[in-house]
Amino acid sequence: MSDSFLVYDGRNRLFRAAAKQVARLSEDLRLVPWRSKSTREFIEAQFGDHLFVFVLIDPETDKVHAGGEAVRRLLCDRGVPRRLVGAAQRTYKVVGDPFGQVVHGQAPADIDGTFTLAEDARPHLESLRRECSLAACVSGNDTSRRTG
Repeated sequence: MSDSFLVYDGRNRLFRAAAKQVARLSEDLRLVPWRSKSTREFIEAQFGDHLFVFVLIDPETDKVHAGGEAVRRLLCDRGVPRRLVGAAQRTYKVVGDPFGQVVHGQAPADIDGTFTLAEDARPHLESLRRECSLAACVSGNDTSRRTG
């Protein structure tokens, strides 16, 4: 089984802590900061621009989940009850824009759904693997500080 990648905003201490907690519970998940060079190149290749978007990348299925769908897949794949998953996905869709503006200084891109991994994005998966290993994320290394 290959690792999935969760792109998150590593600029905020609270989100770094939350990402580390998710990593501790997920042996097959690598966390990559949105501002890292590898993430920027992947998102540009996948979506045509370096959009501010919450993304879960699943190389095993050649799928990229974005926005509320990324929330749904992340939680479903980790065994969270469907009722809670649905509530989290609906909440993301309602509060994502205003929350992004207040906390991150920008609203997430209006991208929500599951997309086939773009051929132009595929070569960037190895860079993402090197960008942030599970152990590095859990120990507190946040590469967004070095590359952002």
